[in-house]
Amino acid sequence: MSDYSETARPQEQETSSTPPNDDLTKDDGSDSLSEETWKILIVDDDLDVHEATVFSLNRVNILGRGVELLHAHNAQEALHCLKSHANIAVIMLDVVMEEPDTGLRLVGEIRDLGFTEPRIILRTGYSGKAPEDEVIRNYDINDYRTKDELSRTRLITSLTTAIRSYDHIRSLSDTRAGLEMVIESTQRLYSNKNLELFAEGVLTQIAAILRLRCEGAICAVGPTADGDRNRMVVMAGLGRFSEKVGAELGEIDDVDLTMVKDVAPDNVTPELRDNKIALRFRTETGRELVIYFEHNGGLPNTDVVLLQVFASNLAICFENLDLINHLGELAFVDQRLGLPNHNAFSRELGWLVSGKSASATVALASIEEAPQLAVAFGLPFAEEVMSAVYDRLRDALGEAVLIARIGEYTLGIVDATGEVAQSVIDSVFDEIFLIRDNRISVSASTGILYLDPTGQIPSDIDRAARSTLLRVMQEHPGTTMMFTPDIAHDVEKTVRIKSALREATKAKQFKFVFQPKINVATGDVSGAEILCRWAMNGKAVPPSVFIPIAERAGFSADIALQSLAAVSDFWADLKKAGLSRLPVAINLAVPDICNSDFVEALGRQCEESDLSPELISFEITETQAISVDEDASMGVAALKRRGFKLWLDDFGTGYSSLSHLDSLTVDGIKIDKSFISTLTIDKARGSVAATAKAMADNLGLKSIAEGVETREQHQIARLLGIETAQGFYYAKPMDPDAFIEWLKHWDIAAHVGY
Repeated sequence: MSDYSETARPQEQETSSTPPNDDLTKDDGSDSLSEETWKILIVDDDLDVHEATVFSLNRVNILGRGVELLHAHNAQEALHCLKSHANIAVIMLDVVMEEPDTGLRLVGEIRDLGFTEPRIILRTGYSGKAPEDEVIRNYDINDYRTKDELSRTRLITSLTTAIRSYDHIRSLSDTRAGLEMVIESTQRLYSNKNLELFAEGVLTQIAAILRLRCEGAICAVGPTADGDRNRMVVMAGLGRFSEKVGAELGEIDDVDLTMVKDVAPDNVTPELRDNKIALRFRTETGRELVIYFEHNGGLPNTDVVLLQVFASNLAICFENLDLINHLGELAFVDQRLGLPNHNAFSRELGWLVSGKSASATVALASIEEAPQLAVAFGLPFAEEVMSAVYDRLRDALGEAVLIARIGEYTLGIVDATGEVAQSVIDSVFDEIFLIRDNRISVSASTGILYLDPTGQIPSDIDRAARSTLLRVMQEHPGTTMMFTPDIAHDVEKTVRIKSALREATKAKQFKFVFQPKINVATGDVSGAEILCRWAMNGKAVPPSVFIPIAERAGFSADIALQSLAAVSDFWADLKKAGLSRLPVAINLAVPDICNSDFVEALGRQCEESDLSPELISFEITETQAISVDEDASMGVAALKRRGFKLWLDDFGTGYSSLSHLDSLTVDGIKIDKSFISTLTIDKARGSVAATAKAMADNLGLKSIAEGVETREQHQIARLLGIETAQGFYYAKPMDPDAFIEWLKHWDIAAHVGY
């Protein structure tokens, strides 16, 4: 057994030539995809066998290609060679080398290592050592020969058969690879590059089907600015076209553009000219796809038929792909107005954070008048207003800025440059809109976020913008507000409070306290106001925080009804203490007053609980503007018919106004504590409190001063003729037991000093 390292031995020797007129090796039109020679590995420990094989295959051409011989002299060298050289077509393997069964064991090891494509021809110099039928049955080989019977002709014949099998296996493998790419493209149809991936798979599959070394491109066809509908842009390419993605097909050298343009787009039959292939498809939506191929070999009729079948299937695939792409585009468009929608807004935010911009602007604008316009003139009219606002924003901000409809009457703005100024957005609403010959004045609540999007999360940006919009709509509707970090914190806190309030309302976890009201003239306790208190996770939440949230969330009605039960319990406690019932005032939110069902439920529960109108009154707390005075008036009137007295709370501040005194038939006003806390004796008669008292007198209404905290303020209230007062000067809000104890010992003379 010779040493493989000897210099005299042929080492991976190559022999490649094309002999003329050899019937056994004539080119049959087939060709492989990537190699110009067939690689054949000779594994034998006999140097003479290597030299004889080289001599026999000198200048041999098989299926249109020469051969390249690789040499190994034992099993280890053979495995090394397989791992070092790709695309070995045939292994000619000696059965008996180091050991009698070395070759057979090597066959099993080769297949176990995953080398399933190379064809194996076993050769042995010892006939009978391994019976032919047993070898063929038990091992994955193509042929089994003794060395004596392998003449040059039989050697070439065996190699031709094995190479043909190898070539077909490789073609099937390449076809499978193309099919896998097409399948992958269908699984990723909603990704940004779905059509490009589909095109790449198609090119690979066509090359595999034809078993040719191809160069080609797939182009999308579309109109240019000058109306040329034959503009063909390369989407994917093979060979020399692989570097031309994005270029126009007509700009690439040596392309038969006339041939491509001659192909009828509605005919899936391929156009064949010389070594060129062209196909063209058009979908029902008008989209076109062009496939252009150049190949280096003949095209048998069988392959042409196969290509035609594939082209028919490809046309159906492209039609379906176009439909899905069209549906995908629809997913980013508002179907009523034709504007970009919330999906487009979210996608733009995703692109924003993945881009290179260090500054950006994101804004949300809610059209304040749109809901009223929809009620007054119909939804189509309101949507025309939305479209007009969009058009004006587009003109002001430019085409590079995305404007999307992200809510019924809300537009989202994404500017990747960060150059859009607040003043530009605000100016859009400065001028009148002309809609159906109607002059419409429109304002917007706008939240603006200026940021560096680098490393941000799109959902966090969206939440920050929405938080800002929510804050401005709650506090200063119709204006613009910039985002600050505390806004997001406050909104998050509000969400948590709202969720906890929901549970507290269901579980009746509220606590009720009572604050006395004092007859200023006599010093007697004339009644009390019931107030709600609440703790979240064991920590008290100020009423100024949770009451407005409860009103906006619709929980205030339940709180009011629960307070009625607390009043019943309070009166029962007074009776046990030997004290008479006291009149109690209950707070009602404006939205609840406007709800006729609630007003009816309120009156019914008062009757069922024996809460007589003589001892129960209601104070309208207007933390939200009365948007529908007629509904509020009807609610007030319904309670008045039952005999209840009503007071306008916090008069002079917030949304409370003099106009409500004219539209709502209330019995009195409560002068807000902000006007009481600033009172001094010398300025009392010219104060807002004095003016409010005078207005109440002129309208025949009673007045209550709230927030009295000093002896001087008590005296001023008496001086101004205010009938009732309440405040910390007399007592803080107390639970029923503490209130009763306070009531037993109350003495105005001792308290005031007269």
